Amino acid sequence: MTTMRIPKKGKGQISPKLKFHFDYWLLLAIAGLIIIGLLTVFSTTFDIGLQWKGDSSYYIRRQFWALILGLAGFVFVMAFDYHVFRRFSVIIILISLAAVIATLTFAESSLGAQRGLLDGSFQPAEVAKLATILYIAHWLSSKGDRIKMVTYGLVPFSLIVGIVCGLIVQEPDLSTAALIAFVSFTLFFVAGADWRQFLLAVIIGGGVFALLVAFFPHAAYRWELYRQGLSNPAEAGYQIEQTLAALGRGGWWGVGPGNSIQKFIPLPAAHTDGAFAILAEEFGLIGSLSVIAVLGMLVWRGFLAATRARDGYGALLAIGITCWLGYQAMLNIAVITAVIPFTGIPLPFISYGGSAFAVSIVGAGILLNISRDASLAKRPQPTTGKTQN
Repeated sequence: MTTMRIPKKGKGQISPKLKFHFDYWLLLAIAGLIIIGLLTVFSTTFDIGLQWKGDSSYYIRRQFWALILGLAGFVFVMAFDYHVFRRFSVIIILISLAAVIATLTFAESSLGAQRGLLDGSFQPAEVAKLATILYIAHWLSSKGDRIKMVTYGLVPFSLIVGIVCGLIVQEPDLSTAALIAFVSFTLFFVAGADWRQFLLAVIIGGGVFALLVAFFPHAAYRWELYRQGLSNPAEAGYQIEQTLAALGRGGWWGVGPGNSIQKFIPLPAAHTDGAFAILAEEFGLIGSLSVIAVLGMLVWRGFLAATRARDGYGALLAIGITCWLGYQAMLNIAVITAVIPFTGIPLPFISYGGSAFAVSIVGAGILLNISRDASLAKRPQPTTGKTQN
């Protein structure tokens, strides 16, 4: 994709008759992941809810309210032409960055990190994922072939991404910063950047990430455990040992819904980072592959929407959202299966976490909007029945 076409301005409204014209495969994948996520959250939190809050339904109720908020956003973004986001992308990213700065300034530290406002219930870094995609898609689609120029493409683009990731690294949250960088530079490449620029960006970005891993003790410790685990699985670290134990115990068909043992203390953060391990333990390899298949369907339909989008902005926005959800799922599953070093990144739609859950649903709504727009653009226009003289 070398040239991005700027869409024509319109009223930004969707005809009432066409508001329910969906990509039903994509909608089915989104609904399936939401349902699986709610079941997994309840299974992994009823015990800790009872122990820590005196209420076994405490965490699932919080996740349910996040679902309501996410669905409200879902309906909202489906109500108008998604090109409206171009007008507000700068405002959205600035508000998002302001929230991240507020977190660094006012949030209380928890386990050595400052990541949440409102007693930790709102994590601005999750919103920053979607906000960055909205802005980057707009920025790249407005540049055309000029992004091939280092001074006009790579340098300002790197500054934009660097500011966002730099703030999030301060929390510290290396995994979220890395995810935003991966998605952003994927869009940069897809938008038509020169391959030499892309290669240079990968080298510089990899070097910066290596320095950050060395700078933050917890990241360096996890990398060392991973390195040791490659030669001796017994030294892979406690969390990796417990996730692998959950996978092994699940076998082909699992131990049954709610019957996981690992979620009862052995696996730390089983309801967040380790949700996929518990899901694999209770539903086995077959259940795990089924969840991966549903995630794959979402990614497939997302990329299909990108190829059918009527302009460059829609294509980049669809690719960005799809890569965000796809990359994040791959990273989480790779961590659980000990393919990469352990890092705290949730599984989209499935892990506990209201901010991540709600923002993922809103992002999926924008993706569905792009898909609907593409299909409507290809529909034949209705005739009035009048003949011209």
